[in-house]
Amino acid sequence: MAHGNHSIRTPGTATVTHRRASIAVAAAAALAGTIPAQAHPHVFAEARLEVTVTEAGTIDRLRHVWRFDELFSSTVQFEFDADNSGELEIAELEQVAEVVSGSIAEFGYFQSLTVDNREIAIAEVTDMRVNMVDGQLLILFTSQPMKPVALSDNPSIAVYDPTFYTAIDFYDEANMVLIDAPAGCSHEMVVPDPDEAIAANQDSLTESFFNDPEGNDWSKIFATRMEVRCT
Repeated sequence: MAHGNHSIRTPGTATVTHRRASIAVAAAAALAGTIPAQAHPHVFAEARLEVTVTEAGTIDRLRHVWRFDELFSSTVQFEFDADNSGELEIAELEQVAEVVSGSIAEFGYFQSLTVDNREIAIAEVTDMRVNMVDGQLLILFTSQPMKPVALSDNPSIAVYDPTFYTAIDFYDEANMVLIDAPAGCSHEMVVPDPDEAIAANQDSLTESFFNDPEGNDWSKIFATRMEVRCT
């Protein structure tokens, strides 16, 4: 499927693998006692991330495309179809975009940009767009770091819902793209293994859970991420 300059591949066998992994992540964490047992994905989205780079070798924009599952998409259409026309018109789509933007802003727009494990703040998103294509909700937007981030600093970019309510999955490495990177810079899509992630973070998860059970990004350690490396 293509929309403007963005495209998302139709889910194939990889869809089942990554979706199953998302469910396994929440289930494994719940069994480990690190998050409430009821925390698991209710909404599923297929994602694409394009990171563009300036001539100076810094991150320019992060372009996001999310395509949601049919059940959630039909729920959105039902709730926002004010005139009961059976489809979302321009004004209704704009309302959806406004609600989505406001809802995810407090969560860093469901993304984490880090350098040496230091979080880089994301600027306010001003171009949130929504469309309904073939019965599925599409959300498209671009984001930008608040300060310059050099690729030579080997940044890491994760896309995830910290509440565990939405599973945002990249079904193919082709859906995580680095554009105009300087020579010597490359990227890798990393999909953490749930068991390995829990084992590696068990002590810190347990300690932080007891210190602040409601204020932790449990899903961050399970998030699919782009790792940039420059030599």
